[in-house]
Amino acid sequence: MVARPGPIGLLRTSRRSGFTLIELLVVIAIIAVLIALLLPAVQAAREAARRSQCVNNLKQIGIAIHNYVSTVNVLPFGKGGAYTSVPGTPIYARWSAQSQLLAYIEQGNLFNSINFSLPPETPGMAGDVPFMPAYQDPNRENMTSSLTQINAFLCPSDLPALASWPGGVNYLGNLQSWACDLGENSPSTVAPNETMRGIFYYLSAVKFSDVTDGLSNTVFFSEKIRGTGTRDGDARSDQMVISASAATDVNSTLTTCRASNPLTATRLTSRQGMSWVMGEMCCTTYNHVETPNKQTCAGTGYPGTMANMPMQIPPSSRHPGGVNALMGDGTVRFIKDSVNITTWRALGTRNGGEVISADAY
Repeated sequence: MVARPGPIGLLRTSRRSGFTLIELLVVIAIIAVLIALLLPAVQAAREAARRSQCVNNLKQIGIAIHNYVSTVNVLPFGKGGAYTSVPGTPIYARWSAQSQLLAYIEQGNLFNSINFSLPPETPGMAGDVPFMPAYQDPNRENMTSSLTQINAFLCPSDLPALASWPGGVNYLGNLQSWACDLGENSPSTVAPNETMRGIFYYLSAVKFSDVTDGLSNTVFFSEKIRGTGTRDGDARSDQMVISASAATDVNSTLTTCRASNPLTATRLTSRQGMSWVMGEMCCTTYNHVETPNKQTCAGTGYPGTMANMPMQIPPSSRHPGGVNALMGDGTVRFIKDSVNITTWRALGTRNGGEVISADAY
């Protein structure tokens, strides 16, 4: 038998599975580009959801205000009375408008737990200089309530609250005037002709009938970002010190504050919005001296009472381009940073007689 030769010239080849280094780098680059394209869209979607929640919080406050008025026939005060009968109580340990609305935002148990015959407890507000030291009730009667965080008072777009004092707040009532403690029974001696035309101020008792400009043309609440507790250069929340002698009316307050350098100015406080119980401009009220998201200032060296203390506390937010504002009729509108200052001031008065076009802001 003759053996047959096997097949000749057949070659076997082997292939390795997987990517070359160049192919792997190309794939990584493509993924990086896709992430870069998608990330802004994801962030925008998240911010839209947070802004929607912020709007809803303000609407709930608007409903609470209307229910409060239906019961009491008058709007809550912006700053309650000082507790001069309680020894050692500072003037700033006084209740806020927010505290009066608790029962109307599903916080009835918290409201009932507060002893309003005593002042609230307050955090220390000092920045670069001594300012509003912490206050505690003699027997800590209002400790728990003052330290309770209410989620409806926080905008989810803002940074986390300070851990040292959980009772923060982002939604502030419209005080309107540059004079901190001006009221019907607390006139300014620096500007004796200055009158209160806002909604929530010192011992205020405004009725809907007093809002002759129209509820739909008057801002009741807006938002403000909270301070971080450290000097971070953000003058939208940190209160920069200005000279009270240079700021004796609305326009001189505006000019003096605008001239301050956010990087070098002394901070009166870096704890804006730290406490919802405090009826003070450091926490629960703002004014219409300057347009939204601009510098915040407080005047020191004022004579006499805080009715002579100049303040510029515009609203601010981390929403791009402006702030949400609750109008007196319960609607929430987005006010652009570019709003004309005359229009903005008109939105802050309840009885200024201004005519405001809906497309002006």
